[in-house]
Amino acid sequence: MEELNAIVGENLTELRKSRHLTQQELAERIGYSDKSLSKWELGKAVPSVDVLKELADFYGVTVDALLTQGAAEKKALMAKTAKNDGNKIVITAMAACFVVFTAVAIFVNALFQNKADNSWIVFVWMVPAAMLICGFLSLRFWGRTLAFWIMSSVFVWSLLGSLALTIQMVNGEQIWYTFMIAVPLQVSIVLLAKIKK
Repeated sequence: MEELNAIVGENLTELRKSRHLTQQELAERIGYSDKSLSKWELGKAVPSVDVLKELADFYGVTVDALLTQGAAEKKALMAKTAKNDGNKIVITAMAACFVVFTAVAIFVNALFQNKADNSWIVFVWMVPAAMLICGFLSLRFWGRTLAFWIMSSVFVWSLLGSLALTIQMVNGEQIWYTFMIAVPLQVSIVLLAKIKK
């Protein structure tokens, strides 16, 4: 029984701390004394089943999670990871938006200077630039995931496409054969994606 008391106490303490609450603040929220909370967290007593259910509902876990060793710690870690993933997604989206806004600014500047004849090409170059930045952030934040490999493929093909369009626009030469370079690069990307870490 003492082991169960300790497990419940550890889980209750971990969950309370993950919410950044003091015992006094939690006691006010759930309607029990801070002395009762202290006894439960120290493992000197176990709350009744109905109180355990109430605490589980308050923390968004199951009663089983309160009775299982380390379950509260895993729940707190998962919540922290989910919050960090949200931040990483926002950072990646902001980086992509920065590339788009830069392209728009360059295009608008060319319009105001009456040099907009071929300035649309900036939107073509925007794609490989965005894929390069987002691919790097994806690798940094989440490692070699499917999204990273897809961004790598899009980067290779869009870079060669942008290069071919730019050369055709400037020199009038069609160098679409540069896409033959993309084939072994794409095969390399697929093979690298299949290699285990």
